[in-house]
Amino acid sequence: MSARRTAVAATFVAVTGLAVAHTVTDGFEAYTLESARRLHALRSATPIPNLPLELADGGHVSLSHLHGRVLLVDFIYTNCQTYCVALGSVYARLQKRLADEIAAGNVRLVSVSFDPRRDAPANLRAYRARHSSSSTGWYLGTPSRPDDLREWLESFGVVVIPDGMGGYAHNAAIHVVEPNRRLVTILDPDDIDGAVRATRRILVGKFRDETVH
Repeated sequence: MSARRTAVAATFVAVTGLAVAHTVTDGFEAYTLESARRLHALRSATPIPNLPLELADGGHVSLSHLHGRVLLVDFIYTNCQTYCVALGSVYARLQKRLADEIAAGNVRLVSVSFDPRRDAPANLRAYRARHSSSSTGWYLGTPSRPDDLREWLESFGVVVIPDGMGGYAHNAAIHVVEPNRRLVTILDPDDIDGAVRATRRILVGKFRDETVH
């Protein structure tokens, strides 16, 4: 790793640590900074705000229009060559695993780009097409208003830091939002089985909060 990337990684850890430092030793529940970040985000009693997205497929959608559905939300930028590539593959697999729930209108996958300057609708559609032959149930978009980006990130506890080389250091995770817009669990980006289980528990009313994974 170059000296610059090492410095960026160190800065990312430091900033993330400052944002959630007060939870790190909370009853020894959080053993890593990412675990602490998740605890901090999940303990908010406030529903996710009614944030709008400009969709890659045209038009806009706000979270209030998705009321009654389970949302699996991730944060990406299409020039990413690491986490976002993996998340695209994960979402394509979730499309298949949750196909019945998506077809019934109960579940939506939502990918939010935090790089709206470069992630035009065509780029977002191309990102999805690299991973899946179908657009069904998978919304991609950028915040409809520039000032909304910070609120999107803060609402989900996501930290994004430019790396000085045209990319970003950022959290990678699957954020599960229940139908009343409350964030109920945050999963590792490769935890497909966990995302499917959490989704189905919510749908049958048996979700048990599993705050840290």
